[in-house]
Amino acid sequence: MPIPRRSMALSAGLLAVTTMVVTVCGAGGAAASRPGDAKGGNTSVPVLPARFTQQKVQWTACGTDVTPKAVPGAQCGWVKVPVDYAAPDGKTVTLRVSRVQAKDHSRRLGSLFFNPGGPGAGGAADVANGNWQAGERARARYDLVGFDPRGIAGSGQIKCPDGVAEEPEDPPRTASQAEKVFADATRRARACQKASGAVLAHMDSVSVARDLDVLRTVLGDAKLNYTGVSYGTFIGQQYMKVFPGKVGRMVLDGVVNPAADLRQVARLDVKTSDDAVRRYAHDLVARGDDRLGATTGEILRRLTTFARELDRKPLHGAGGEEFTDADLSMYLGMAVSGEVSWKRLTTALVAALRGDVTAFDRLDAEASGEGGDEEPTPQEEQTEENESMSMSAVLCLDSPSAPRTPEKMLATADAFAKQSPLFGRSYAWQMIDCATWPVAPTGAAEPVRATGAAPVLLVSYTDDQLTPLANARAVHRQLDQSSLLVRKGQGHAAYASERPSTCTDRAVDRYLVGGKLPGEIAHCAG
Repeated sequence: MPIPRRSMALSAGLLAVTTMVVTVCGAGGAAASRPGDAKGGNTSVPVLPARFTQQKVQWTACGTDVTPKAVPGAQCGWVKVPVDYAAPDGKTVTLRVSRVQAKDHSRRLGSLFFNPGGPGAGGAADVANGNWQAGERARARYDLVGFDPRGIAGSGQIKCPDGVAEEPEDPPRTASQAEKVFADATRRARACQKASGAVLAHMDSVSVARDLDVLRTVLGDAKLNYTGVSYGTFIGQQYMKVFPGKVGRMVLDGVVNPAADLRQVARLDVKTSDDAVRRYAHDLVARGDDRLGATTGEILRRLTTFARELDRKPLHGAGGEEFTDADLSMYLGMAVSGEVSWKRLTTALVAALRGDVTAFDRLDAEASGEGGDEEPTPQEEQTEENESMSMSAVLCLDSPSAPRTPEKMLATADAFAKQSPLFGRSYAWQMIDCATWPVAPTGAAEPVRATGAAPVLLVSYTDDQLTPLANARAVHRQLDQSSLLVRKGQGHAAYASERPSTCTDRAVDRYLVGGKLPGEIAHCAG
């Protein structure tokens, strides 16, 4: 999921119950569960002490520490889990949870857990403020439950001290530069480890999946009903692997492929971004805009040549700051991820090709939302600061494949640059956090089969720049039982989105409420 930033911090891609028995209809849909009807699960998972499984959530109105604008009836509380599941009598971390109860409470099906992705993003606020509400039918029948994963947002945030080894603006090109970046990144990661305490070594997604099972148990649900977006789909798949017999109705929207390691994900990010720039160039030609070139090929060649020229001789902004090929890569990546519009980027590129890079300042304002009426709350600012290192803390434990020396990192970046002059080098160096992470990875890049789990529903746009449709197709092949729903169009997270699709929402709600899957592979128009 390529989201380039001004620093080389790891991107998001590197790297996702009932009071009455509901009849299963359709192709193998999983019935919503009630307490007592679930059997199965991974028998190798040790039983937790009762102080975790039998705790009661003290629900109260959500305060401003969660969200300044909670929807009516939103409730918040806390659930305690072990930091290390191998030593449950040791230290604990308290997870913040939120819920909005089912509108049709007399026909309530139980809890529908939600994770918005990241890693590094919390979900408690999204449910409490109504930013995520599921589809209309699902919202009526389920308690919507959000949670902040361990070490993130309100759940015992990991911390990094200020002023420790600033991240470089541009990717290293020489051995001495690479060695300095490695030394700085190592110093920064160790400082964060010291400030964060024990939880930093247990931010892996399997631990988050086990937290989800504690939440499921505490809320009285025999099976987990869950909607995960982007990285949230990876959490869902880890849950399926560890607790296959406890899978209820699970929607994985914007799918992450667990079989791809960090380098493979980075290469796919590069290809996806290159493809997006190619479509952008094609669209310019189709609209008769020849400011960057008369043909798709000419535009691509001109941008590539410009990147190489900037590598040799950067331009300078009004304040004297350098504008390099890494900056060009960043702004193109911001357009790919939707942070800025392609239209405004075109204007800035045309000016830059004439030697004027000041227009990119306006793109910065657009990306940051400058000029808006609302200032971020202290909680929002703190959460944003936490997200970048949280992302690394999770991904570096989940994936074992980052280059571990300056020499290997330089060679990897050179190979990526040959693949893509526009994105390769910058995207490769986004692996620097994991290359220097002080905690050894515990995960492995391998497919999840989830043998014995109930069928799940995968959802994807045809054109998802962050989690490509190829991911969903791969996971559909890997899982023993799944259905794939493809929504035509460009976007990320197709269900209950800001741009609603009646077809998509109805199909997902039909599965969540009635257990009916839309078929092995189904399609919805844009």
